[in-house]
Amino acid sequence: MKFYKSVLVLALAMVACVPESDKYDVKRYLCDFEGVYWDGLVNDQLNNDNLPAGTFAFEWHDDVSDLAGAVTEPYQGYWEGVALSNFCSIVADEDGTYEKQLYAYVEKPYSGKNFIICNGFMSGCVELRFDSKSSFIESMMIANTTYSRNATGNGFRTAERPLGNNESIWIEAKGYVNGSDEVQATAKFYLYEKGKPSFEGWKKWYMSSMCKINKVVMYVKWDGQGEWMPYPAYFAVDDIVVVRQELRE
Repeated sequence: MKFYKSVLVLALAMVACVPESDKYDVKRYLCDFEGVYWDGLVNDQLNNDNLPAGTFAFEWHDDVSDLAGAVTEPYQGYWEGVALSNFCSIVADEDGTYEKQLYAYVEKPYSGKNFIICNGFMSGCVELRFDSKSSFIESMMIANTTYSRNATGNGFRTAERPLGNNESIWIEAKGYVNGSDEVQATAKFYLYEKGKPSFEGWKKWYMSSMCKINKVVMYVKWDGQGEWMPYPAYFAVDDIVVVRQELRE
């Protein structure tokens, strides 16, 4: 009798412990910044370093992926955050000035006609968040900008000198959950290594080390000497792939 009771308890436990993967479907959502909504957010005047006070402080939200970002103006005439763009050039010497700070150093967007430019020069970081549900960021396409290529290659403006042979610049992503200040996951992506660009055109950043998060903060790091990074903390992003586990209907 004791044996039969043990078997019954084990069977009930197995029913109660159905694997989570059997309850959920894994779905992928692409944030590609295309469509009428995104076209309306591309602001040509953001290509001017002298921004009118308060004019370009706005937020955006992608209904498909639930991703959101913002452009702010911490100081009059300067902006940071995540801005929409459709400017491309592979002539860094001519198109690598601060007046053309929304130019990605590519022949064309990775897909469609729009992408985003991330600028963390003032605070050192930019932020993307999920507005209503925590999710995984599987990957995103990354490119350098003409402004950063001109500065690292020619020592333009605040850089004063080209990037040194032993110096690198990279993006360090930190993931956060439910408003906590505790870092839940990290990922790293090199823009420049040992004084040279790490890649040309667009390159996919596989963010497999990132867990399910509510927001990701991306810091632009530099391993040179000095208290602050003299090179523009700009990079371009396109086609962000978001993954969510959703209950089966």
